[in-house]
Amino acid sequence: MNGDTLKFNNFLEFSEYLDELGLFHMDLSLDRMEEFVCKWGAKGDFPVIHVVGTNGKGSTSTYLTYIAMESGLKVGTFTSPHFVTPRERATIDGQMLSEDEWCHLANMVMEIAPDVGLTYFELLTCMALVAFKEHGVDLAVMEAGLGGRFDATNTLDPDLTVFTPIGLDHEKILGATIELIAADKADAMRKGGTAVTSIQVDEVMNVLHSRAEQLGVEFHNAEKMNGVSELSPTLSGVHQMQNAHLAVCAWSLFCAKKDLQFNESQICEGVKKAFIPGRLQIVKADRTYILDGAHNLHAFKALESEIKRSKIVLDAIVFSCMKDKNIAPVKDILFELTQGPIITCGIPENERACLPEDFIERLGTRVQTAPSLDEALSLLPSGDGTVLICGSLYLLSAFYTKYPRFLMK
Repeated sequence: MNGDTLKFNNFLEFSEYLDELGLFHMDLSLDRMEEFVCKWGAKGDFPVIHVVGTNGKGSTSTYLTYIAMESGLKVGTFTSPHFVTPRERATIDGQMLSEDEWCHLANMVMEIAPDVGLTYFELLTCMALVAFKEHGVDLAVMEAGLGGRFDATNTLDPDLTVFTPIGLDHEKILGATIELIAADKADAMRKGGTAVTSIQVDEVMNVLHSRAEQLGVEFHNAEKMNGVSELSPTLSGVHQMQNAHLAVCAWSLFCAKKDLQFNESQICEGVKKAFIPGRLQIVKADRTYILDGAHNLHAFKALESEIKRSKIVLDAIVFSCMKDKNIAPVKDILFELTQGPIITCGIPENERACLPEDFIERLGTRVQTAPSLDEALSLLPSGDGTVLICGSLYLLSAFYTKYPRFLMK
């Protein structure tokens, strides 16, 4: 690349450009991504496992990454959102790339397709693809961002499509019913391809089955597949056992397609090593915090189940969410999780976050409000009790910005 024509001279310039694109700006079509992939010319240079769903995508992608790594593969992983830096979204063998390399990747994308007009998420997706090609990965694990039909990750031809549990979320974008949301995500399947699903409600399973039949997809249900009996995930919760089982089933299908060895000891070790922050993560700072990204009814039910199973007594909850989130379904669960204060807070750096004053209207007068996470933490009862922080991954992002050491295992 000619240094005189570089769009970005350093990571700061790239970060400012990303900010200008807008984290939440969307344009639901695949034209720009398809144009990039066509100009890039490396489609099919590495196998792809595409992870699609509502809940458990990040965890399942992480299990698959570490299982593949323990099996001797070099793995590129693309996930979203990030907590502190966008560099978290694209990793090689679980490790972030340097700021200099990110700048290099961004310049490569701009050189390949300078006039495509990529959105924030699309640009990062393209950068991940270029990184995976440059590093010669043996497998790319690609987590879908929003939906399936028009998601930027849906421009590749995956060797395997993995469906985590699908529930009501982003209804204003994907559709008002569970069937419409499932139909959007089902469009991630490819004609004549292979797919595997986790536990789904009947309405979702019917949609997935129907779409698989239309496309001639080899469709598997992880509930009916043999897994590995000795799985011991570090991540807490019954739902994490389900996510790990789904990843193992997906890996067995991938091994069969690629004639790879399915080694149970390597799989168990991979599941044990897998770590992703913000999933029932218990940390000790000035007090004990439980960090969980639960942000819809399905995830809140899983959170409630694990809190009760573990007999954890919560002294307080700090909660936030996005403006467009329907929080009425989780209200009762939120109130039942603690007898202590529930402090709702804004996320000032996030334009989509619910405003503090709106929480009283949406949740009632039992909640207290604060303009930011720092203000919310200052309102907590004194002592070393246990506090749950939940409702949005972007709220957790504010916590990790304050305590970055907890991003690592």
